[in-house]
Amino acid sequence: MEHAYIHLLHLLAGHPAWTLTVIFLAAFLEAIAVIGTFIPGSTAMFLAGALAGTGSLSLGWVFLWAIAGAVAGDGMSFWIGKRYKDRIVQFWPFSNHPQILDAGHRFFQKHGAKGVVFARFVAPLRAIVPVVAGMLGMTPVRFYAMNVVSALLWAPAHILPGVVFGASVLLAGAVSFRLVVIIALLVCIVWLSFRAMGFLLSHASAWSSAAGRYLGSWACRHPGPFGRLARRLLDPEQPDASSIVVASLIVLASGALFFGVLDDVISGDPLVSVDLSVYHFLQSVRTPWSDTVLAGLATLGSVFTLTALVVTVVVWMVLEQRWRTIGYWLAAVVFSQLLIFALQFAMHRAPPNELLSDAYVFPSNHVAATVIVYGFMAFLLARRVGMVEGLFVATASTVVVIVVALAGLYFGRYWVSDAIGGAALAYIWVAIVALTAMLRHPEVPPSRGFMPVVVLAVMLVSVGVQLSVSPPAPPPDDTLRPSPVLVTQAQWKVSLWKRLPCYRSDMGGDRKEPLTLQWVSDLDSIKGQLRAQGWVEGTDLSAHSLLSLASPNVAAVSLPVLPKLNNGVPSSLVFMRPGDTRDERDVLRFWPSGYAVANGASTTPLWVGAFAHERLSRASWPINILRVDKEVSSFDAHTKTSAGLGAALVGTVSCHGVPVSLLASPVE
Repeated sequence: MEHAYIHLLHLLAGHPAWTLTVIFLAAFLEAIAVIGTFIPGSTAMFLAGALAGTGSLSLGWVFLWAIAGAVAGDGMSFWIGKRYKDRIVQFWPFSNHPQILDAGHRFFQKHGAKGVVFARFVAPLRAIVPVVAGMLGMTPVRFYAMNVVSALLWAPAHILPGVVFGASVLLAGAVSFRLVVIIALLVCIVWLSFRAMGFLLSHASAWSSAAGRYLGSWACRHPGPFGRLARRLLDPEQPDASSIVVASLIVLASGALFFGVLDDVISGDPLVSVDLSVYHFLQSVRTPWSDTVLAGLATLGSVFTLTALVVTVVVWMVLEQRWRTIGYWLAAVVFSQLLIFALQFAMHRAPPNELLSDAYVFPSNHVAATVIVYGFMAFLLARRVGMVEGLFVATASTVVVIVVALAGLYFGRYWVSDAIGGAALAYIWVAIVALTAMLRHPEVPPSRGFMPVVVLAVMLVSVGVQLSVSPPAPPPDDTLRPSPVLVTQAQWKVSLWKRLPCYRSDMGGDRKEPLTLQWVSDLDSIKGQLRAQGWVEGTDLSAHSLLSLASPNVAAVSLPVLPKLNNGVPSSLVFMRPGDTRDERDVLRFWPSGYAVANGASTTPLWVGAFAHERLSRASWPINILRVDKEVSSFDAHTKTSAGLGAALVGTVSCHGVPVSLLASPVE
């Protein structure tokens, strides 16, 4: 997998002209009327930014071609509208779907020339508003002024997140390709959630209209109480008629999903096999850093954060005097949790991680509580903000729920089916409460554009307090850590060194730098001896060191030193020293070998170490990339590290052609 990823980067880096052409065409075609609906231009811009972040493309050229394509595409749509004007309504798809142009007309009339800028960020209107601007006689000078401004805003908004992602993948890949998997998984969750919410919102009106026609036909044929309820829901005078239909469909879909998952869990097929596969995969990519990150993200669904959000919503509803809404919501929370506890007691399903104290986990009450709090809060916010703001609110709510659920899966708190079952059951209650609130208060609530900011502030403060007061500790791993194996110094010098690896091994057993050092000493002694010889501890990851990655004139020793993995174990000690030029540096990393050397009554751990000569590469502004110099052979590495470390040289051996120094700290 890692080799395929690196091969892809080299392939694209070898054909930058073709890649930039694709970027131009994606931006151009996405802005063309009708065609733009089927072109994933935003996704292409994100991927282009990722390639720039890895150094495969120049960020400046990516910006230039993306902006040029966006300006040209909108210009073509504007020309089409200006050239054909009234006749355009006779062309497909406008002849069959006149509501597309109507939506563009309403948007343009509401925002005027600024609508050209705003529409660039609204997928259903991106390629329609320039056509409408041409039809309504907007002057070319004014249009192209707005067109260029919109492209200058749109391109960085879609490319820069990709740059951050690409640089993160590059840094993570230097540590372990496992981190690439975790980062890619989190980014895909955010990106797919945003795209899914945008797709749902852009098609919600059409779907609700179709569902309304079907229900209306059914209601006319059934004059009973259910027919009367359906006619009430479909009353055109009802302000939230389409939202009510959508909420009703969510109840039905979530109910079907929950009972489907329940049936699979009871029968043990086929979802249970998926549970095992997902759990084993997530355990295979676990690292100490991803443990820390996901433990921090899990605080978004902690009791403290959920309580803070519940209090915020209750105070908000009290100020709006929505007493029944508060009652319905709190009743839904209590009743759903009681129902979940009853189901858990009946199912008797244990969590994957046997070291956790949770008794039963189907359905997951943790995921359900997160869905109820964030889902209902998203409903309240979406009714009080505009369409674009509602899209971001729905996306953020979905992302938080998925990330919290992912953290629980990652740490083995519950299975995938438990998370899906808990989420489906909770969405039933959220939709029912939302449906009840809309029926009890059919009038459109007053606008509250500031509330998303208030809710976000509450979330950030609550998470910040938890991280600062009591940083979350990852749950215990159910994999046992063996104690070091004791050997004598004679055994080490005669035979043990042969059993230790000759190269650092990354995920999948890929050979990396040669392990040219075997050192019997404790960490404090190694640190003191290396400092005395001019080595300095590697720069930790921090805000300052990460910013140096984009500095135009930075020395190699100022960049962070990444703690790499050896057979899944992070380096315990990292030291560096300047190289011959500002763009070079030498790096030493040490890992536990799993052995300790006995010397009388005391024991001293045995460490294995690797030397790497790193060279700074500035192939793509603004990312500074440090790469291991492959031209430094294992013999050169041995020469550079065998002397001047302040340790006693016990012997020199050859490990399958790799010269290895056997070192021991001097006895004081």
